[in-house]
Amino acid sequence: MPEYLSSEWFAQAGELVAGSAALAARTKGVRFVLLQTVEDGDRSISWSIRIDDGRVSLVEGAVDDATVSFTCARATAAAIHSGSRSAQAAFIAGDLRVGGDISALLAHASVFADLDDVLAPLR
Repeated sequence: MPEYLSSEWFAQAGELVAGSAALAARTKGVRFVLLQTVEDGDRSISWSIRIDDGRVSLVEGAVDDATVSFTCARATAAAIHSGSRSAQAAFIAGDLRVGGDISALLAHASVFADLDDVLAPLR
């Protein structure tokens, strides 16, 4: 299994997301862009998940058209990734910052649960 947030991790995550027929079916008619930024000392690691009417991609790097953005420290991101901490708990504790259209995030919450399932092999 590749190290979390490595180039190999991003490549495999992108393949899993793009190759999921269930995720494609679930996201038909949905248009949404999520930007995740992980702060790691003096650098940031960003990636985006783009959902465009059944086509889903995950790519390394920041985007300018995010519907919603998440920002947190590397330790928080690693805990959420491993499943030892929920995103909701990190948000409530102030360790996960959310920006953008929160109503769109809530409207598509089930899609994010599906994304979590698709990315499970990388935990």
